[in-house]
Amino acid sequence: MKPTPGQVPASVPAAGPVGAPSRTVKIVRIVLIASGVAVISYGLLGLPTQLGAMQLVGLLAWLAGAVVLHDGVVVPLSTLVGAGLTRIGVGLRPASSAVLRGALMTGALVTLLVALLLKAQSVAQNVSVLEGQYAVALCWFWAALTLVTAAAIFVLQRRAPAAGP
Repeated sequence: MKPTPGQVPASVPAAGPVGAPSRTVKIVRIVLIASGVAVISYGLLGLPTQLGAMQLVGLLAWLAGAVVLHDGVVVPLSTLVGAGLTRIGVGLRPASSAVLRGALMTGALVTLLVALLLKAQSVAQNVSVLEGQYAVALCWFWAALTLVTAAAIFVLQRRAPAAGP
């Protein structure tokens, strides 16, 4: 029996709301969340057996400092840089803007890590532990990041269809 016009055949499953995750996606999410909670719980339960009381207090203070640093410094700076990039990159397509933001965030994080290495290198008592030329490597990293980012933006800008009037 043929369905009437506008009627969906019975063999076609009913679609959920637009944008709603499928059953498989829901199951995968539940499994991943449960796995994450299990691993974190295992780690937290093992901490008291691995660390002393003062080390646990130090760890908690470090974690609290990390949250304050992230929420009080990294997020506001990222927001300001993003707003500035939005103003500067008015002519950029969204994909190019995303590449630029990703490159700047990557560069900022690598620079932060290198700054920590440079600090540790300056106060190290054993000079053979941190013997790399981290400042020079950071300059080369920024040069390569700039080159790759510029090339990616160039390709994305040329390949993207022209914007409407």
